[in-house]
Amino acid sequence: MNIAMASLSAQLVLYAIAWLLMGLTFQLRRKVAILWSAAWFSCAVCALLVFVSGTFTAFNLDLAVNTLAVCSFLLIQQGLDDFTRQQSPRWVYAVLLTGLLLIEAIRQTGPALILWQVTLFTLVVCWPLAATLMRMAVWLRQERKASLGMVALIVSPLVVTMALFLARLLLVALGTTPDSVQFSQGSDFDVIATMLFLLMLGAFNFSLATIILGGTIERLRTMSETDQLTGLFNRRVMMRRLEEEHARFLRSGHRYGVISLDLDHFKQVNDVYGHGVGDQVLRAVSDVLKTCQRSTDTLARMGGEEFMLLVPLTEEAGAMIQAQRICKAIGEAELRTDAGSLRSTTSIGVAIVLATDTSVKTVITRSDAALYRAKEAGRNRVELAHSAP
Repeated sequence: MNIAMASLSAQLVLYAIAWLLMGLTFQLRRKVAILWSAAWFSCAVCALLVFVSGTFTAFNLDLAVNTLAVCSFLLIQQGLDDFTRQQSPRWVYAVLLTGLLLIEAIRQTGPALILWQVTLFTLVVCWPLAATLMRMAVWLRQERKASLGMVALIVSPLVVTMALFLARLLLVALGTTPDSVQFSQGSDFDVIATMLFLLMLGAFNFSLATIILGGTIERLRTMSETDQLTGLFNRRVMMRRLEEEHARFLRSGHRYGVISLDLDHFKQVNDVYGHGVGDQVLRAVSDVLKTCQRSTDTLARMGGEEFMLLVPLTEEAGAMIQAQRICKAIGEAELRTDAGSLRSTTSIGVAIVLATDTSVKTVITRSDAALYRAKEAGRNRVELAHSAP
């Protein structure tokens, strides 16, 4: 048993160092990583104290071991709270601390109340574990849209860990002798439970790393695809979607439309009110555009005051109706800024893919040409592209 606890302590120290490096060196959710590093270090000290109590029987460290174990699980829960931007009620900590004091008081009475001691310890330990499990499951389902199978796989180490504590409680309730519930005595169950705990720690750290790295990758993907000012897709995403839609057109013949927009006299807004107000106008126009797009459309800011809307499965009449609606909505919208409510208009060019369009570039060229004609014709209007650039 001593060898198992020493191995467990060494493994936990490695986990603590790994999370510390991840937080301080790679800056991956720094506060969360530090909390989880502290949790695993607390677990390592807990295992080390069990090892010491088994080697030097003169020491009785049950209260310290119990406290460190509960603190470890609370730190894991706190890290997950911070990661999911939620907060557990503070009274939980007071209840768990009271539970630890009761466990120590019961232990001082002797082995007669060992069942109550183990029962209370099981409740105190499983509480933060269950809270962590629920928080992970809800976050994975709501934020990551993970399947039930993936959620079950990620939270399974927590389930197994709680099952080990419950199984130990069941053995005591069925008549296990008092000596066998002391980890330092090394009962067969404790040896098996420690080995399983080693495996579960590795799996649980993998689950935590999956959440952190998965969230980081998701943020990087969002940053690479999103215009930071307006929250719309950027040019890169629009060009990819256009290529995909054009490939579908070549395969199936389903036509699509491109609606190019450019705000009229936007430079004057920046010159008169400043770029800060100009940014607010762009965000307000983006909100208007979102209300005019269909669920199948792709809306993107192409740069500056230029926007583009990809409308799949659309003919000329439908695209023109949608473009006119956009033009009217922007012209009538009160754009709230620090300089007060402003108004703006937009010039729009519409192009529908033709059999002669050999690539997406020709469709975009025709929509841009129609946009320029709208500006030359007086702005605040919609023009349909010709059949050739």
